[in-house]
Amino acid sequence: MDFFPRLFWTLLGTASLCYFVINIALGYWKRRGILHEKPKKPWGHLKGVGRKRHVYEVLQTLYDKYKGQAPFVGFYALLKPMLLILDLESIHYILLKDSKYFMDRGLYYNIQDDALSQNQLQMDGPDWQHMHLKLKSLQWQEKIQNMLPALLKVQQTFATALKDKLPNSQMKQNISELVEGFNIDCISSLAFGLEGDSLRYRNTQFHDMCKSYTKSNFNIVKAYLAFCFPNIARLLQYYMYSPEATQYFQKLISDKLNEREYQRTQPMQYDFLQLWCDSRKISQRNQMFKKFENQEIVGQAFSFILAGLESSTTTLACCLYELALQPEIQAKARQEIREVLGKHNNKLNEEGIRELVYLKQILNETLRKHSPYPFLLRLTTKDYELPNSVFMLQEGNHLIIPTSAIHHDAKYYANPDKFDPQHFHSTQVQQRPACAFLPYGIGPRACIAQYFVQQQMLVCLTTLLQQYAFTPCEETSIPLTYDNSKLLKKPKKDIWLTMEKL
Repeated sequence: MDFFPRLFWTLLGTASLCYFVINIALGYWKRRGILHEKPKKPWGHLKGVGRKRHVYEVLQTLYDKYKGQAPFVGFYALLKPMLLILDLESIHYILLKDSKYFMDRGLYYNIQDDALSQNQLQMDGPDWQHMHLKLKSLQWQEKIQNMLPALLKVQQTFATALKDKLPNSQMKQNISELVEGFNIDCISSLAFGLEGDSLRYRNTQFHDMCKSYTKSNFNIVKAYLAFCFPNIARLLQYYMYSPEATQYFQKLISDKLNEREYQRTQPMQYDFLQLWCDSRKISQRNQMFKKFENQEIVGQAFSFILAGLESSTTTLACCLYELALQPEIQAKARQEIREVLGKHNNKLNEEGIRELVYLKQILNETLRKHSPYPFLLRLTTKDYELPNSVFMLQEGNHLIIPTSAIHHDAKYYANPDKFDPQHFHSTQVQQRPACAFLPYGIGPRACIAQYFVQQQMLVCLTTLLQQYAFTPCEETSIPLTYDNSKLLKKPKKDIWLTMEKL
């Protein structure tokens, strides 16, 4: 008879405790006197995100409402207090001028139990600094410029496969799948030393692992708790990536390193894997130079999949979608491509890519309008007082920089909802602050491979636009909608277009 009263008081006590904890958590910014939108319990400012709304819409609404009132406002990701940075001058200090106070992203990683998380995107603190110095000592940026021949080899395979895949003069095509195949081949070839042809041979193990590297029982709640309490998560040996994917990528890198180091096989073109191989040879000659361990190379190679695959695929698919809707822009881009190639014997090279000025404007406009990463994350590692303000950022504060919202600010881009490559004409760019365009981030924690990624996307667009015209078809979703369940700002459905061979 005592069971039900005890159950009642237990549930009441638990509910009261939860209510108390939620109230304390969602009162953080009020206690600090920071301007903020009243949060919803227990969602904070994320109510409806994942179902009815995308996170970029929430950030856009808060940005439009509070910009000009304060350099930042309080934000709650469920119960996690964060700061939404609104002022470009403050962003300039955070990302560039005083970046030493904001060198961490605050993402979860676990080197001991989750080897794939040992990458430049996720690591923070001494672990990131150690890896960053190693990459810097390799003259990373200078060496990337030597990788164009390897990229063009992938492009030649892609162009040949297109002829076989699209034998008819005109047919409907899944553009998202098409450009994804090119991007996977670029990553498999230049970062893992594999020769791929995803348009002809899609069902490979590498392709499968690129699409399913998270563990099968991945839980968003556990991932959120790991983000909020990383030290506890590491103590509990929490990992994000599947053991199958980890073992596959570890074995693949180990085998390829053995091929190149011990069998002395050299690639015909220079690539990222060779860059890491060379670092190990340098360390044998120079004791001051610390070599890359196998595990570190695995993490860096995997970062191309983690940070670059979906974002590049989304950007290229959205770019072709916009060009299909505006044939005059598409025709102008094709004319530039043919003129540039005509000057260089119908072959792409470093100089030719630099001359694709209008195509770069189109690519940048796609990155602006369809920003694949709608925000940047930073973690305050020391107390910092924002210049020209009375506000103090405290150590441990997570910061959100709403890149997509900034990219849609009419103050910096006239008619921000319109796809207009003129937004990136040189005269327009010179009139804007540098922090008004942040597709790759900026400063020490910017995308370290952004030069290569831009080349990769330009080469893909050049190959497609030179040979094919793109128009909408019955399966084309107009207007484009985004997948609310993803943090990445990507289309809800694959983009389909009609491709006509020229």
